[in-house]
Amino acid sequence: MGCSSSALAWHVVPGAKLVHITFTRNEDKPLGFRLEHDSGGILVRGILPQTMISAWNEQNPSSQVLVGARLVSVNGIDVDPSWSCWCSILSELRKNTVNMVITRGQTEILWRRALPPPRDEALDHILPTNFLDSMTLHTAAECDAAECCICLEDLRPDAVVQLPCKHAFHRSCAETWLTQCPTFRFAKCPMCRQQVWT
Repeated sequence: MGCSSSALAWHVVPGAKLVHITFTRNEDKPLGFRLEHDSGGILVRGILPQTMISAWNEQNPSSQVLVGARLVSVNGIDVDPSWSCWCSILSELRKNTVNMVITRGQTEILWRRALPPPRDEALDHILPTNFLDSMTLHTAAECDAAECCICLEDLRPDAVVQLPCKHAFHRSCAETWLTQCPTFRFAKCPMCRQQVWT
């Protein structure tokens, strides 16, 4: 999936506490943390209230996920600072069951003091699992399209996804393309690069 197998060298510092967390997705609550991809891997930048992470923190005071913690692995994938790993980890966080390992240590306190709060315009959100369900399915004739611009095969007469820019694709092709880096900011049409959601 593009992540390093030696990622523990990036994250675990002497004296750091490893915390193992397992979540089973609840449709009513988002996962609920803000992450930042940086040269050291993936950093927890914020915890949102009334989310699965905040509920975990209430139920597990000695194993809380705190601002400044770093992700070590998600669903068995070791974290490294590469872009492909960031995209893979975001895809893993969309799954129904999420197993995470994070580090907590003395550096966490320094990070919390040193980090300015993230600006709202700098924030991005992971695409929900059912994000394509909000788009109306069209026929190929309604879209005035003959072939999928991703796989270049003929569009079936029904079940065509048309993005707001009016480019049309097979549903499975659109989902594969848009989840390469599954965030709202990076969900762009493969033809014109227009953002799908603004």
